[in-house]
Amino acid sequence: MALLAAAGFATSAAPAAAQSAEASNAFLTAIRAHCGKAYEGRMVNPMPGDSVMARARLVMHVRECGDTVRVPFHVGEDRSRTWVLTRTSTGVRLKHDHRHADGKPDSVTQYGGDSRATGTAAQMEFAADAYTANLIPAARTNVWTVEISATQFAYRLRREGTDRRVNVVFDLTKPVPAPPAPWGSK
Repeated sequence: MALLAAAGFATSAAPAAAQSAEASNAFLTAIRAHCGKAYEGRMVNPMPGDSVMARARLVMHVRECGDTVRVPFHVGEDRSRTWVLTRTSTGVRLKHDHRHADGKPDSVTQYGGDSRATGTAAQMEFAADAYTANLIPAARTNVWTVEISATQFAYRLRREGTDRRVNVVFDLTKPVPAPPAPWGSK
């Protein structure tokens, strides 16, 4: 690329780090655009072990939209889950904040990982980090994918090397009333 530019040829590709920063910022901006709104979702092709979640009403609520974006994920009356997305120097970090009804952290919480370099403004993949591998050894090969478009938000999990999959899709064209605060929040 530098050789082409030195030879007088126009080059339009930005360095990979700049592209990643641009994609990361655009990705979080797209989610922040829904701040304060809630959406109902559904599981796509649920696995037998996910039968409770597949039968429950699923609602995501883009609740906090500062440097850290917090998206509570309600499964029926269970308000224990929040997806936490934070901009890092290299991309975006996804963590899962799990709480008990009294607001205290669950023993299995704050797992997740950082976005891969191939992320775009519409999709980020997050590979399990070392903390996750130590906390949940079976999840050491987890890859979470978060996608956002004008009409849909998707949260997906795949456990590489196994058939474990979770796929929840939310319709962004039909806001629903905001649910109560997640456990541990006011």
